[in-house]
Parts: sequence; C-alpha cells; structure tokens
Amino acid sequence: MSPDRSDPSVSALGAPAAAPASRRKGRTYAVVAAVLVAALGAGAWAVLRDPPEGQTQTNGPTVPVTLGPLIVSVTESGEVTAEKRKVISNEIRYPVIIKSLVEEGDRVKKGQTIITFECRELLNEIENKKLVVTNAKNAYLQAVESVQLDGKEQDNLVRKAVQAVLDANDDLRRYIEAEGPMGIADANAGIHTARRDLALAEEKLNFKLKVNADQELNSPFSENEIEAEKLSVEKLKISLGKAIATYGKLVKYDDPRERRTLRTAVEDAKLARERARHTAKSKVLTSEAERETKKIGLDLQTRQLDELLEDEKKLVVTAEEEGLVVYDVGGNRWRPATDARVEVGAKISPRQQLMIIPDMTTLLIKTKVYEAIIDQVDVGLKAYVRLDARPDSIVPGHVAKVGVLPDSQHRWLNPGVKVFKVDIELDQKVPDLKPGMTAQVEIELERLGDVLSVPVATVFTEQEKTCCYRVTAGHMERVEVKVGKMNDSRVQIVSGLREGDHLLLTPPASVEKDDKADDALRKEAPPERSPDELKPPDGPKAPPKRPEGPGEKAAPPRGARPDRRAGDGRKPPAGRNARRAKRDAEK
Repeated sequence: MSPDRSDPSVSALGAPAAAPASRRKGRTYAVVAAVLVAALGAGAWAVLRDPPEGQTQTNGPTVPVTLGPLIVSVTESGEVTAEKRKVISNEIRYPVIIKSLVEEGDRVKKGQTIITFECRELLNEIENKKLVVTNAKNAYLQAVESVQLDGKEQDNLVRKAVQAVLDANDDLRRYIEAEGPMGIADANAGIHTARRDLALAEEKLNFKLKVNADQELNSPFSENEIEAEKLSVEKLKISLGKAIATYGKLVKYDDPRERRTLRTAVEDAKLARERARHTAKSKVLTSEAERETKKIGLDLQTRQLDELLEDEKKLVVTAEEEGLVVYDVGGNRWRPATDARVEVGAKISPRQQLMIIPDMTTLLIKTKVYEAIIDQVDVGLKAYVRLDARPDSIVPGHVAKVGVLPDSQHRWLNPGVKVFKVDIELDQKVPDLKPGMTAQVEIELERLGDVLSVPVATVFTEQEKTCCYRVTAGHMERVEVKVGKMNDSRVQIVSGLREGDHLLLTPPASVEKDDKADDALRKEAPPERSPDELKPPDGPKAPPKRPEGPGEKAAPPRGARPDRRAGDGRKPPAGRNARRAKRDAEK
C-alpha cells in the first residue's frame, strides 16, 4: 500500500508536483504606470516607482509557509540484486566443449543438471598422472626403510659416546675423593715432620749455648759442636721450607691442574657424546628428509590426481539451489565481455564465465549515498522503493547494510565525490521481481514534529546569507532565514518566517537585472593600475610605498583583474547565488 504524500509530511518520492502559477507580463507595468500618471500626476508616479527600501513590487508564483510534520529523507537510484548467486563457469584448467545446457530464463531446481562439458585432454592427463603416482609411492617406501637402518647405526655410536662420558666422570671423582686429598695429606705430614725436627734441633742448640754461657760450667761444648748444631738447624729450616713449598705447589698448582685436566676430559667426552648425537641426528634427519621429500612428491602427485578427478566431476554442473538461469559471460562498461558463445558445441576457455543463477530468495536493492549524509544512514532506517517497471506502487523496506568504506569503482571514475554502498531489504514479497530491475529508493532519515517548512525552491543564498522573498500586501521583501534539515522537496525553517507567510518561488526581476548590470559593470571596468604605472616616463621617482596597515590592501599587479573573492570593495551580484541555489533545488 502506497503512503499518502499529499502534504509536506510526505517524503519527496511520492510528493505530487506543484501546479505553476501564472506570471504577470512585463507590459502590465506599463499600463498601470500610464494610468497612474494620468490619474495621480508626477508626484504619485514617483512614489510608486520608488517603493520603500527593502521592498519591491512582486511578480511570479508564491507558496505559503506551512506548519506540520516533515520527513527528512534522501532519494537515490538503485538496482535489484541477489545477495547470493551462483556463477557457472569453466572451472577446469583445460578448454572444454559444451555438450548440453539448459535454456536461458528456465528455472532450475536443486540438484538439476545445468550444463555438461567434454574434455579429452583432461581424461588423458588423469591416466598419465596415475602412473606417476605409482612410481612416487615405490620411492617413498624405499626411503622409509633407509630411515630405519640409519637410525639403528647411529644409536650404537651414541651409546659408546655416552659410556666415555661416564668413565671420565669416574676418573674425576676418584681424584677428587681419594687421590687428591691423599697427596695433600702426605705433603702436610711432611711439613709437620720438618717442623718437629727443626724444633728439636733448635732446642738442642739453645741448650748447648745456654750451658756454654754459664761460666761456672766452663763451656763444656766446643765451638765445632755449636756450629754443627747450627748447621743442622739451618738444614732443617730448609727442609721445612721445601715441605711448605711442596705443599703449596700441590695445593695451588698441581691439584687444580689435575682437577682441570680431569674436568676437561669429562667435557671432551661430553662434547664427543654431543657430536655423536648431533651426527646421528643429522644423518637420521637426512634420511627422514629424503623420506619426507619422497612423501611430499607422492602427496603432490596424489593431490594433483585428486584435482584432476575433481575436475572430471566438474564436467557435469548441477544447481546448488533453486534459481533462474541467466546467460552472462562477464564484462562491464570498463572491461568488455569476451566473444564466448553459450551454446552446444561451443569451445570454452578455462575460467570463462557462462551464466549466473541468482538466489531469488535473497533479492535486495543496492543503492549509493553521498559522503555528506552517510553519518545519518543507519541500519534499520525505513525506506521506500519505487520500481521503474511499476511506478504506481511503493514497496516499504529498511536499511540492511551500510558500506564502511567509499565505493572503489566510483572513486576511480570521480575522485572528488565519494559515495557509500547501502543495501535495502524489502519488507514484503514482490511478485515477478527480477535481478537487474532499476528503482528509486527513498531512505527516511528522521521524522520531525510540528516544524515550519517551505519548498526548497523558495530558499536562496546571497552574499553568504540564506534568505527568502516574502510577499506581504502585494509587496516583496527579502527576509534572512535560518534553515534546518531538509529532504529533496522541502526544507525546515528554524527562524525568520511565520506560518502562513507567502514566499516567491523565483527571485524578483529587479534582483536579476541588478545581477546582469553588476556583471556588465565588472566586464567593462578597466584594470586598476599601480602608482608606478601612472607616473610620467621621465618624471621623478615615485615615493617609497607606504607599508600596508590593518585593513589596507595592496594594489593589484599591472593588467590583473580585481579579485572579487579577495574583497575589492564591490559586492558580489545579489542574484547569482540565488540563481545557483534555485538550479540546485530544481535538480
């Protein structure tokens, strides 16, 4: 059921066109002026010719400002597309011949045969590949046996290296726990013995010296005996020093060196063990790599054979789902289609598309929305679709998907304009709906309550200000307004107007004439010249240029036209922006 769109609350897709009002002809002013001159005289003529400032006599159709609901929407063109579809093509790596196929436009059921191919090259390749797979299997079995033999041999070498490490560790422990401590103990005992001998010799020497020192005893020991005792003490001191040195050498040098030697032997044995393990592992890995290579070769050949067998199954194509058969060899307006023919006996190249089968249960409308309003489009918004094949009916729907990035194809065609893809799902089933049908899609962005609204054609832009031309008691005045949201036909008025005000649909003739005169004045105005260009050729030099102060502007260069955008003291034509806004609104 189509929505009622007879008032401003109805969106632009179904809004009826406004009936144009009759225009007053220019000669009416001449007749009125003649009557006024005859009746009222020159004074009244002057008064009527120059109306009050801000007002002028009206001409053209008017429309009222209305108060009521307003639908903010956007209308774009779209196309019916199946979200899911099956592309039928030659998926075999070889060219094929079409043996049979269904007619275009036929509806096929799930499992029904669609097309049958013939390919002699594929069948020959399958037979050759079976022989290659057999040879690869034999090579793989030989590699497996080699891995087993190499593994046993290397395990034996590793066991010998492990035993050598155990022996080296035993030698080290024997020296640390027995031989080393025993040697140190013997050296230490030698020191104690030498000290005891030295102590006895010194005590004996001291006794003899003490006896000889006693005068009453009259020196019973001779000088030779004393010297012999001293010599014995010196020898024992030397023996003690040797014992101490021997002990120190043993503790500081011999014992650590022997320990290091034995530890080095242990490390060498461990290194030999690791080398044996690494060598064994490398040889085993080499054998296993050879086996894996043979296996990969076998798998590759087997996989290729399986792919060929799968290709053989693709010689018969069946329908995965119920759908409509559409012949389509691919291509678009940027990439022309090939010369492939979809008929029995035709030769088809690999990967050549032949037909598509859209899923008729997934039909939706694809449209595009400009970047400026994409933030207002969300999933779930209401939409209204009018099919070009059925212009009298409007189908309700909703936004199902909004593109995250701009359309890449449109970006190449027009880099300055970005559009986003939007999918519209229909809320009711449409009979005989087919892919490729075109439609007009209106997306309802927002519903405003009681707001003032006017037709888009009544709003103009002059000197960067938005205004309307209001007609009151036969006179026109320009009113600056503030606009809000809008749709394709009406715009919300936030301030500046009241309900019931009548607005012109076109700018007044006097504004258009002023625009034309202003344009002609700009075209005829000679270019401004700098003071250096105005001085005589041989006259005195011009005084230095005064620096520009706030609000002052430099003179334009010689031969340059005044830049209206930079602000040369002249106002831009009042009606140019208005006419541009009118044209945009009409579009």
